[in-house]
This record gives sequence, C-alpha cells and structure tokens, in this order.
Amino acid sequence: MEKEKSEELEEDSIWEEGSFIRSLGADEIKEKMKTFHKKHDEDMRFSCRKCNKKISAHNKDWHARLCDECFNKECF
Repeated sequence: MEKEKSEELEEDSIWEEGSFIRSLGADEIKEKMKTFHKKHDEDMRFSCRKCNKKISAHNKDWHARLCDECFNKECF
C-alpha cells in the first residue's frame, strides 16, 4: 500500500505547476541524446535565450535553451 501511494505522489508531482516536461519525436530524441550526458560546462557555444549568458549543448537541448539560473527561475 505504501509503495502505491509513493508512486501516485511521484506521478502527481510530474504534473505540478513548474514542472518541465516536453514530448519529443523519435528523430529529435536521438539527436538530443547525444548531449544528455554532457556536462553543464562542456561545448559552451550557445547562448541563454533570456540573459544571453554562454550555455552548454546540454542546456540547449535539455534546459529549454536556458542557463541553469534562468532555468531554475522559470521552472522551479
């Protein structure tokens, strides 16, 4: 019973306001997975769409083209 409640709470938290979820197509996910394991300071050739600070390829693909600070403000 406890496990079921825990799983329900976890699933509900996905849909809470401030959660960041986006559907990806098969081709798009394949391309984005190339940067999934990159570090936040690796491949710094992109810019944050809000503050224009340099961001990594990981942030471009997995943090909505936002630096960590702007992503946290927007999503949390």
